[in-house]
Amino acid sequence: MASQKALLLLVVLVSAAFAARQASDLRSGKGQGKQKRVGGWTSVDRNYETIQLAQPIVLGGWTSVGQNDKTVQQIAKFAAGQICSSYVVNAVENAEMQSVAGTNYRMDILVSKAWKCKIEVFEQIWTNTKMLTSFACKSVL
Repeated sequence: MASQKALLLLVVLVSAAFAARQASDLRSGKGQGKQKRVGGWTSVDRNYETIQLAQPIVLGGWTSVGQNDKTVQQIAKFAAGQICSSYVVNAVENAEMQSVAGTNYRMDILVSKAWKCKIEVFEQIWTNTKMLTSFACKSVL
């Protein structure tokens, strides 16, 4: 168990170092060969699909993500269901993510055509953890 935790910590540290190096290379113009990635870095969701970002990730900082992204839509649906099982997500108006020991998602969503909610969700794919950490809703009627 302890060796698994040590290995996981090593993977996280190597990933952080790699991300910092890649961000540095992108800022300096290096590493822009055949495979140019607009926005720099991408993140991986639980299905190992990439999320396209509008800007490079700053580890620990918030980064804008596309409102129509599949993972963003799944997280919004999860949060709405946690607030009230009958809520339906009509639109994601703003979405951001933060890389920590997992991923924090922060969004403004319109639910059931009557409520605008600010939500935060924490997801850690390697421990199968997903939880609504905060929300605030107000009527739009």
